[in-house]
Parts: sequence; structure tokens; C-alpha cells
Amino acid sequence: MSAPTMTPRNGVDQAAAVRAANGRPAPAQPMPMGIRVTKGPGAPQATEAASAAPSTPRGAEELLRLAAGSDLARTRHLGEKIASLVADLAARIDVEQAQRQEREAAEAKRRELAEAEATLASQLAEVRQKLRSTRDSTASVTASGGRREGAERRAEIRAWAVANGYEVAERGRIAERVVQAWAAATGSEVTA
Repeated sequence: MSAPTMTPRNGVDQAAAVRAANGRPAPAQPMPMGIRVTKGPGAPQATEAASAAPSTPRGAEELLRLAAGSDLARTRHLGEKIASLVADLAARIDVEQAQRQEREAAEAKRRELAEAEATLASQLAEVRQKLRSTRDSTASVTASGGRREGAERRAEIRAWAVANGYEVAERGRIAERVVQAWAAATGSEVTA
């Protein structure tokens, strides 16, 4: 024999009425996977408890305040732990922002110095070009007085070499390394 079936009478499911009278909830209705009905005739109805709950989410500060005042030790402990983590997070973010500002300031200073270096290099190139053109024009004018100028220059190089610890003879040829050192120290060019 088959089990008796209960049919709704006056729109009331008799099986649900019997379960409710015995204090047992109705079994959960399976929902098709991925489909949730939120409105319409088959949608779950909101209970009074759900409608009485606040609909706006609570902020972290409010939750921490409520946890600190809780009667349950576990809730208070969890609130303290979360407050500690929030404080650690805030400190890390502050450090990261300070480091980012330092990096940006250092990069700005590097760019500024690079621009200054390029400007100075350009100015130095202009000065060197002017110096070369001046030497070229004076070299042609002093070609006739070159011996006297050569003797004066050699005397100047010898005096510089002695003052800077190089050994040079009073007469004769001056070593090439001494001439090169003099040229580097005084910014002069050595002519052949």
C-alpha cells in the first residue's frame, strides 16, 4: 500500500501544519544551482527578525567598540586582536607613504642635478670652444715670438714641477709626464 498523501485544504499544507504543531521546522527546499529567487511568488519571505536588523553595514570602529563592551571573553579577545592588526596596518601604511615621499623627493633631486649637470657641461663646452679659438688666433700672431714664449713656458713648467715635487733639470728637455701633469693641473693645453 502506498503512503497516504496530504493535500492542502483551504491553501494550507496539512503536513506543514502538523510539523509546526510538533515544533519541527519544515525541511529546506532545494534551490537549483546558481539560481536564487529574490522576488516573486516562490521567493522566501523576510521574517520580522530579518526586517528588524539594520540594513546599513557597520563600520570597523563601531564593531571594535561593540566587541570591547561584549560580555563574551572570546568576542573581546577577537576585538583586541583585530584592533592590534588595524594599528599595525595603519603603521605600515604610514611607513610606506613616508618611504614613497622620500623616493619621490630623491628622484626630483636627481632630475634637478642631472639638468644642472647638463647645463654646466654645455657651458663648459662653450668656454672650451672659445678658449680654443682664442689660442688659435694668438698662436698665429705669436708665431714669430714663439721662441721667447716657449722659453717662458718651459720656465713656468719647471717652477711648477719643482713646487709640486717633480725632479726636473734646470736645462734641457722636460719629461713628457711632467708636461702632461702641468697641463692637467693648470688647465693648459700642450702644443707640439
